[in-house]
Amino acid sequence: MAKRDYYEVLGLQKGATADEIKKAYRKLAIKWHPDKWQQASEAEQKTAEQNFKEVNEAYAVLSDEQKRARYDQFGHAGMNGGFGGAGGGGGYDFGGMGFDPFDIFNAFFGTRSAGGGQGSPFGNGGPFGGIHFDFGNGEGFNPFQQEVKGQDINITLRVSLDDVMNGVDKKVKIRHSVADSTGNVRQVEDIIPIRLPKGVQEGQKFLSKGKGNAAPGGRGVPGDLIVNIEEIPHPELLRDGRDLVYNCVISFPTAALGGPVEIPTLDGRVRINIAPGTQPGKMLRLKGKGLPSKESSVLGDLIINILVYVPEKLTSDERKAIEKLSSSANCKPTESNRQSMFSRLKYFFTKHE
Repeated sequence: MAKRDYYEVLGLQKGATADEIKKAYRKLAIKWHPDKWQQASEAEQKTAEQNFKEVNEAYAVLSDEQKRARYDQFGHAGMNGGFGGAGGGGGYDFGGMGFDPFDIFNAFFGTRSAGGGQGSPFGNGGPFGGIHFDFGNGEGFNPFQQEVKGQDINITLRVSLDDVMNGVDKKVKIRHSVADSTGNVRQVEDIIPIRLPKGVQEGQKFLSKGKGNAAPGGRGVPGDLIVNIEEIPHPELLRDGRDLVYNCVISFPTAALGGPVEIPTLDGRVRINIAPGTQPGKMLRLKGKGLPSKESSVLGDLIINILVYVPEKLTSDERKAIEKLSSSANCKPTESNRQSMFSRLKYFFTKHE
């Protein structure tokens, strides 16, 4: 397969300036560096390796005034099949090119590892980890600066229903890396304030921008702190969106005769009266005793689900009293009673599917 024209490889015209050649090479060398394609398919990796080789080969000629003049006059025939020097290819097989494309890449970008030795700008513990780019102008220019971001930190913050009701200011302690003005990175402990609004829900996430880990070498933007909300179960109340549900267990005599019971709310306990003849599964509603939502400050309701306790063991006198009641027609459910109880159960299960 015939070699492509070196200017074409870099996307340039024949009269391109040295700065244009550098700029074109910088962009394409970063794009096709094999370490960026390690998670790609085998075919894509092979294409990246070939393109990386081709880009470096073109730059090796066009960045050298004498080689470029010879190439401009004689084309590929004037290159004599090699450019001097031999290299190992940095773990990649570039087919006996006669030079190491990584040497060109490292020479151009001034890449060195955190320990001072040569290294891949894509390695050392993560994307662009522990590296520095220096083009000799003392500015420490990083060609990846727009792409590099430090690692995010995820934490779980547990909140009570009282926190959900009122909103709350929390403080969380985190350990993260920070960079100083010279790019030195160190680990520190910080206390980060988190403001949780009313109506916060389980699974909701809050972002504290820039409070994650520093970018590798301090050459980018810090990551973020991501706070994941988890609700602490209330000992008596269940949450259903903005509504709260309380399973109120009453005795059979209370269900039959009626009477007062105490109900827990987030504002304290309140007393309500159970009407005589209250059936299991009946739902009572206390308006405005629920929670706000993140969309509205209007409070939901407290739903009281009535359950009737049936004694598991009876004394002899209790058994006789109940047996006497069982013979009463008034204690036997009618078809109307069955339909009414079925409707309540159907509503309950449909709502909580």
